[in-house]
Amino acid sequence: MSVRLAAVLIVRDEKDTLPGCLASLRGVVDAVHVHDTGSSDGTVTLAEELGAIVTVGRWDDDFAAARNAAAEGCTADWILTVDADQRYVGDPAALRAALTAADADVLRVEIDNTHDELPYTHAEGRLYRPGTVVWRGRVHERLVTLDGADPRTASALRSAVRLTHSGYASAALRVAKSARNVDLAHRSLDELLAAGPSVDRRVLATTLLDLGRSLIGAGRQQDAIDTFEVLREEFPGTPQWIEGTDFLARLVLAAGMDEVCLVLVEQLRAAGAPPTYCDWLAAQALAQLGDVPGAALLLGGVTEVIDTAGRRHDPAALRELRDLVGQLGG
Repeated sequence: MSVRLAAVLIVRDEKDTLPGCLASLRGVVDAVHVHDTGSSDGTVTLAEELGAIVTVGRWDDDFAAARNAAAEGCTADWILTVDADQRYVGDPAALRAALTAADADVLRVEIDNTHDELPYTHAEGRLYRPGTVVWRGRVHERLVTLDGADPRTASALRSAVRLTHSGYASAALRVAKSARNVDLAHRSLDELLAAGPSVDRRVLATTLLDLGRSLIGAGRQQDAIDTFEVLREEFPGTPQWIEGTDFLARLVLAAGMDEVCLVLVEQLRAAGAPPTYCDWLAAQALAQLGDVPGAALLLGGVTEVIDTAGRRHDPAALRELRDLVGQLGG
């Protein structure tokens, strides 16, 4: 018996983006479940006309709750979580074969993001076996086991499945979504702190990281810096500390605080961050400080830019830096 695959979406006022998403899933999944959280633009009627199984709920400022509600009643063996502003790309036959052979309960899917500043690719747990995991987190939600632990996870082949994402294609979209996420992260943080000594510190660290990321997207750089400093002080030696330090290094670099960036890069090296990524950051700081030979030396070993969270940055950024350093070096 072949594996059954369903796509599950949460939507609100997505009449313009939904048709393209569902078209990309045609012939890929056995069913599409669309969970509407309060549309007023005809999204529900359109989704029904396009053949989706539609449920209607309410938005209570919790992405995890909405995703869990969307998956209720889904009888597929695997769920592919998709957003309306995303599109499936890949080989459906290879995807089915991968799902049939998978030992994990969650598969990470690469997402190619169009961004108003610079495109990048990252991976998220977007394929999962229902009944084995649930979504957790008001914002930047993630899959966990039923008792809150990390699930058995593997990476899906990019040739079998990847998603393209246009949700941050313009600065206006990015800022609006990030501002919403800032509010959700603040609510999550307040709820966690209210728990007092019993708070799950790993979740608290992740929430601070999510808040800092959202503040960057919303254009609130100083607030983001302050948040990452709190994260670094309270959670040294954690994966969240490493990611927070990475974001902080990029923020101070953009602000021209090159010496501070170099100090942070050395802290990242000592914590086990990817050496070539550290070289990439340090090369930018050295170039801005006028040490062109030092920047060129570091760039010599960098072939791609993958940050501490595994995000693969657009190769154009590396090419542009190489060209700039070459021009400065004469």
